[in-house]
Amino acid sequence: MNSEPFHSDLVLLGGGHSHLAVIKQFAMKPVEGLRITVISRDIHTPYSGMLPGLLAGHYQHDDSHIDLRSLCEKANVRFFHSSVTAIDPDRQILHCDNRTAVRYDWLSINIGSQPDLSAITGAEQVGIAVKPVPALLAHFQSLTEVITQHSSRSPFTISVVGGGAASVEIALASQQQLQQRGLGDKIALQILCASGQLLPSHNRRVQKKMHRILKHRGITITTGARVLAATNTGQQSQLTLDNGTTVSCDAVLWAVHAASPHWLSASGLQCDSSGFVAVNQYLQSCSHPNVFAAGDIAHFSPKPLPKSGVYAVRAGKILEDNLRRAIESRPLKAFVPQHSFLSLLMTGDQYAIASRGLISFSGKWVWRLKDAIDKKFMRQYSDWSPMSTQAAALEGPRAPDIEAMRCGGCGAKVGSQILSRVMAQLNPVGNDDVIIGLNDPDDAAVIIPPSKQHWLQTVDYFRAFVDDPYLLGRIATNHCLSDIYAMGAKPHSALAIATVPYGSEALVEDTLLQLMRGAVDSLNEQDTALIGGHSSEGAELGFGLSVNGSCEPGKLLRKGGLRAGLSLILSKPLGTGALFAANMLGRAQGRWIDAALEQMLISNRQTADIIHRCHAVACTDITGFGLLGHLAEMIDTDPGLLEVQLQFSTLPLLPGAAYCIEHKLLSSLHTENSRSESALVNAESFANHPLYPVLFDPQTAGGLLAAVPTAQAQQCLELLQQQGCPDAAIIGSINAIECNGTTTAGRIKLI
Repeated sequence: MNSEPFHSDLVLLGGGHSHLAVIKQFAMKPVEGLRITVISRDIHTPYSGMLPGLLAGHYQHDDSHIDLRSLCEKANVRFFHSSVTAIDPDRQILHCDNRTAVRYDWLSINIGSQPDLSAITGAEQVGIAVKPVPALLAHFQSLTEVITQHSSRSPFTISVVGGGAASVEIALASQQQLQQRGLGDKIALQILCASGQLLPSHNRRVQKKMHRILKHRGITITTGARVLAATNTGQQSQLTLDNGTTVSCDAVLWAVHAASPHWLSASGLQCDSSGFVAVNQYLQSCSHPNVFAAGDIAHFSPKPLPKSGVYAVRAGKILEDNLRRAIESRPLKAFVPQHSFLSLLMTGDQYAIASRGLISFSGKWVWRLKDAIDKKFMRQYSDWSPMSTQAAALEGPRAPDIEAMRCGGCGAKVGSQILSRVMAQLNPVGNDDVIIGLNDPDDAAVIIPPSKQHWLQTVDYFRAFVDDPYLLGRIATNHCLSDIYAMGAKPHSALAIATVPYGSEALVEDTLLQLMRGAVDSLNEQDTALIGGHSSEGAELGFGLSVNGSCEPGKLLRKGGLRAGLSLILSKPLGTGALFAANMLGRAQGRWIDAALEQMLISNRQTADIIHRCHAVACTDITGFGLLGHLAEMIDTDPGLLEVQLQFSTLPLLPGAAYCIEHKLLSSLHTENSRSESALVNAESFANHPLYPVLFDPQTAGGLLAAVPTAQAQQCLELLQQQGCPDAAIIGSINAIECNGTTTAGRIKLI
């Protein structure tokens, strides 16, 4: 986390090719006081040049995708996994689909484009577009399974609609992949091209060469065939052409001309007639000087450019330079796009056609050239190390010394006006038992505890382990409420404790709003009233809650109370400690972290209800002490003739956790937690197992560990798996042990 105060926000919308260069260059040469945030729907951003090779089977997923979350972590850039649904350029706000709005001072847009299906009636409900790439890859995998089961005598027909490079490469790559899977004899491929000529932007030699290849591969080409409508009729699709004829097929891949998302043209930014952001020679919005755009989503007003990744890659350097210059109030530089460029078309197999202007050549050596160029591009964003903030050469005027007068003698509080504005934008649920709270604030909240109920209180606080304050607020809230659920109680109300990093007033307010919106969203989902709290400024982001809860006396669950004949059920997989340690070291895959965050966002509310219905005898939540530490607490409360048999092989792990643990990428708390090893009676038998350290891995927003009667264990497990805990597992049992005439302390045995 960066302890330097921030004074302005740069938001990079999208993880396209241009923004990759921006992220890396700002990491190599930071601007003092600038906070950078990437918002992207994709965690792993695909490199368009390698997509046909991926589809054909020549590359694996990680060969052709850049781990955007990992890149941002290494570059000290915040990463928000979200899709923007609207831009308010006058208020400088981005509205997102799964989180609170995000402010900006400077905005750059590089979200690419997608095939324009708006002019084809019914196209949205038929087939799949070649972008976004993750949807295409998932659809193609499903399509492969359908073709495998295809038993009709007639071939399974795939129509690729479009006549440009994308349609040709996708058709040939799809055929190559299906042939490798032994399905080549089951399929028939056809290309429907609206233009009178395939590959209209390439020279005649390339066009003729590609025609010969397609004909040799048995792929049918129909030119001058504009699709007007698409419908599904039974198991087949019908494509209506502009000449009145129809084409029947089993699957459709749309590779037609590019379009922008509908919300962009409605944003108030100046756009061209197709909805692409109009930019000047500096890649700067023609209507809003603090907005920039590059790549397919931009309409270069001085000279319209083809929608090609080549221009996006070339624009990256000038985009980064102009963003830096704009932020530092220096003159901008003009982007001069190349007149022509080397175009490389893959033909499915390891063969390619190259052209530039009127020149063309082809062969396997061209494929090797393309492969080398593509891999070199990918290495730029994997094999590099950013300069440290301290060592970086800083350009431009120095940021104001925002931190200078923050002595802490005032309680380091966030200013009252900031706090008032933030609280006015929150809408926490109410509770009739709260007499004085946020709706009528005073020096303290006043609560009437529910009569004849046990009243529970617990507190937790976190330093930020993610750079997204909204996510931190949501996950920390789930963690803090978990103690209440573990004891069979219901959360009632909470006091917030928030620390936000030093910064300008606008940035402090934005961070606090993001943090509190996340917390309130999770509290509201769990019917828990926010009744007050304390906010302060500090060197790094932090958040916690003091939570009140209530429970009927007869329903209170404790850690103790174990007896023979119980089974242990763990509701969530393990591994968050190792994963986030690896993430801090730049060793974790973005999808691993995303999977962990998804688990952290699952509250234990439903889990607690299910284990109660299944007559749980004891329960605890798995958090900072790790599985073994918390299990040891359960059995330490029950000295007697009991043995916990812990089934090591059944422990559920988060994706990537095994890799991190096997490579000794462990949490800083791991060493302390490993002292609970003394609770094991046979540690030496498992100590050399590569996954042994998972027993001591600290968890954040982890699951519940419940002891339920063995007769109800399978039913409990099935209910958990059906109700949002698919990784829940029965991990052990409680058994009686023989007595030797003296009291024997409870013990844990790995099996």
